[in-house]
Amino acid sequence: MSSKVPSDCMKMDPVSGVQNQEFYVDKDGTSRVDLSFVEEPLGLPGSEGYGWPQLEFGDKIGPDLRYEIKRKLGWGMNSSTWLAYDIGVNDYVAIKALTGYATELRSRGRIWELEALQRVSGSNNHCLHLLNEFTHPGKGSSGEHSCFVTPVYGGDVKTLWAQHKNFPLPLAKRMLLHTLRGIAHAHSKGVIHTDLKHDNIFFSSLLSRQDIDATLVSNPPRRNPPEASMDGAVCSAVTQPLPPPSLDDAMKCEYLIADFGSAQLFDKPKELEVTSAPLRAPEVLLLGSWNEKVEIWTFGCLIFEFVVGRSLFRHESFRDPVKDITLDNVAYHLYQMACFLGEVDFPPEVLQYSRLASTYFNTDCTFKHALPLLLFSIRGQINSTKKFSPEDVKSTNEIVKRCLELNPADRPTAAELLNDPWFLGVE
Repeated sequence: MSSKVPSDCMKMDPVSGVQNQEFYVDKDGTSRVDLSFVEEPLGLPGSEGYGWPQLEFGDKIGPDLRYEIKRKLGWGMNSSTWLAYDIGVNDYVAIKALTGYATELRSRGRIWELEALQRVSGSNNHCLHLLNEFTHPGKGSSGEHSCFVTPVYGGDVKTLWAQHKNFPLPLAKRMLLHTLRGIAHAHSKGVIHTDLKHDNIFFSSLLSRQDIDATLVSNPPRRNPPEASMDGAVCSAVTQPLPPPSLDDAMKCEYLIADFGSAQLFDKPKELEVTSAPLRAPEVLLLGSWNEKVEIWTFGCLIFEFVVGRSLFRHESFRDPVKDITLDNVAYHLYQMACFLGEVDFPPEVLQYSRLASTYFNTDCTFKHALPLLLFSIRGQINSTKKFSPEDVKSTNEIVKRCLELNPADRPTAAELLNDPWFLGVE
């Protein structure tokens, strides 16, 4: 994976001996640089939206220097995650270290990851468990890093999908039931995750401490070649996740919701847009008021994805060449909802409090565009895979439709959905 940094942010002198920099002079005579990074762009300021932690293998960090960094497990938009050895308990842990920018947002009360983790951690096995938290001073221009210590998990469902390309229905149901338990627990604690997706559903590790020891010996931690940055030459660590389990072993794993970096609290102000675009509920697309029921819509989309193997909705523009009608991303997404669910009109309860309702709908709740409604049943799409019995097609369609109610008031709560017949016999 590579990371490209916008050139309009970068004004710096050349760094010798590295190949990831391209200098040029813009129209006003200012020298600028394009920087391309193999992984997370180290050495760029936290104050400008960056600030990934610059950790070395063997670094000892945290209270009483109890955590020794062993390897990088992964990185994302706002953090990197590391395998560390906890000398306090003589076992491995994972440490998620936020960027300097994200840490600053947290200190200003703009993100509530720590508060969310503190609320959901405890007796429930299906939400990320926080063992400890601390602030690491960081290096160079990165700023400070909020660090969250958790157990070592085996990886995420996205990685498992990439490895196996298919989830048998019993495994898909197990993953989804555990995820739903996590959602219900989070909601009971006043937390809305808002970013449920394959990457943010983790599974437990079946590896012992001795297994991890052996992995570090057979596949030792590595670093990428030097790269130029505003802090000079830097070398990012190579992402080396733990080996994924077989499908048989995956049936033995526990699944849980992780990465509460976008979490919203029931008692805090809510941001306007949440959730990955294809998984957004109609009230989010329309910039309306929303609550925890957005997660039920997303969960219904995830059921379809796990079972069928592709997204239900496409968040993209569309042009009908016959009628010469073009729909933007939101209009086409809403149109798909109507087609898949067989809803001619959107409920006035949703449109009444949505800022974009007048952009896409008439006062009688009909679409402003003139495309005819084409019915593509969700049941038909599930059946088209030719993988399931008629009974499985019927029950899967019913739980998906139960989640995908256009009016959030008509969707079940997560706790109610746990009793759906689709989950009978699932552990």
